[in-house]
Amino acid sequence: MLNEIKITIDGILDKYTTLNPWNNVYGLARSILALTFLLTLSFTGIENLFPEVNDVLLRQPILEFEKLSIFYLFKDNLTLAYWLTVFILVLVIIGYLPQVTSILHWWVTVSYTFSGIIIEGGDQIAAILTLLLIPIALTDNRINHWNAIKKCDKPKIKLFIWSFYAIICLQVAVIYFHAFVAKLFVSEWLNGTATYYWFTHNIFGVSQTFKPIFYELMSNKFIVILVTWSAMFIEFILFGWLLLKRNKWNWKILFIIGVLFHFFIALVHGLVSFGLTMTAILILYFFPKDKNIKFKIYDILHN
Repeated sequence: MLNEIKITIDGILDKYTTLNPWNNVYGLARSILALTFLLTLSFTGIENLFPEVNDVLLRQPILEFEKLSIFYLFKDNLTLAYWLTVFILVLVIIGYLPQVTSILHWWVTVSYTFSGIIIEGGDQIAAILTLLLIPIALTDNRINHWNAIKKCDKPKIKLFIWSFYAIICLQVAVIYFHAFVAKLFVSEWLNGTATYYWFTHNIFGVSQTFKPIFYELMSNKFIVILVTWSAMFIEFILFGWLLLKRNKWNWKILFIIGVLFHFFIALVHGLVSFGLTMTAILILYFFPKDKNIKFKIYDILHN
């Protein structure tokens, strides 16, 4: 029995020492995360994200290390902090020097969670994910994360990086598992009425544009129950992917389901940045991370 386990483990280790973990899959996730924060900065405005009272930031550091926030370090010139952050995010999006920009990306992302006044779950997830991506980017031997994969003959480093991909996948699974389990202790989710209350909420509900359509749908109890329990089921199966064996089609179907799930959440509740952040983590969760994603434009530029 022990010998069989050892053979299995050795086989897994041998496999992952031959697979290259540096590709445009993690690069695409980085770029989407950076684009999400850039859109938040652009469309919300620095005066709304970092309001001041009597020339003092409304959200002051609680812990000592929070003073390292770029928005606190440059609290006397938030405009400068804003444009430095924009510059860093643009560099991440275009992919150059991931070894340097990965650290800067995490810095500005976590700085927002320290100093910003409008924080939601997607921002916290982005701060965690940009931190976990640092080791992958630091060991990348390419000048741009969009470039073709380069050969690397360092098996120990490869195993180290694959362990971080495993941690990321575990983190994603925990997010969906927690979301599912937490609903089991709320009677409105169990009886199938939760989405009715969320869709008709005066603050978090559907926008005025879609109210007539959704209110009509939510008047049907069978549709309400179906939507409510479907949301719970989707969160459960997205968590369950961690325990499934990959084949050529199952990960693609689950990825599409996950993206559509967050698209409709963004459509109903206006959580666009959250939807984009979750799309980035779904890419890291589902896509094979040992090969480049094939983009037509990418292929034209590199052929």
